[in-house]
Amino acid sequence: MTAERFQGSIFVEASPEEVFPYFTEAEALATWMGDRAVVEPRPGGKFVIAFDDRVVEGRYVEVEFPRRVVVTWGRHGSVRLPPGGSTLVVTFEAEGSGTRVTIVHEGLPDLERELHARGWAHYLPRLASAAAGRQLEPHYVPPQLVEGAD
Repeated sequence: MTAERFQGSIFVEASPEEVFPYFTEAEALATWMGDRAVVEPRPGGKFVIAFDDRVVEGRYVEVEFPRRVVVTWGRHGSVRLPPGGSTLVVTFEAEGSGTRVTIVHEGLPDLERELHARGWAHYLPRLASAAAGRQLEPHYVPPQLVEGAD
């Protein structure tokens, strides 16, 4: 098993101070990713997102308002990517009239990289819309995001 990484970014029409809470406040996080969240945004604090019958679990490693969030990431009950089995680094950089949000998801098992690439391609535009104050369609998990997940 090889550790892989995924990197992506998106421009958000909001300041870093306005976008940052979408990774540190449960209600804001659940508006664009998952159905509900439990967060304790401090080093060692819980980072939990429920998606239908799946749960992402991890811990905050770094919380540096409004520039950077680092969390561990994995799926409850997964052998391939257990809770805390990978690391998500999120940076917020002012760009023009908004923010460039960059994610680097490191330590993904080779079979998980493509699943997470599809997941981030689905969720990052939802983040951009939510943080810019646009109305989102109700959350759902497209089947291609979970095909092959354990």
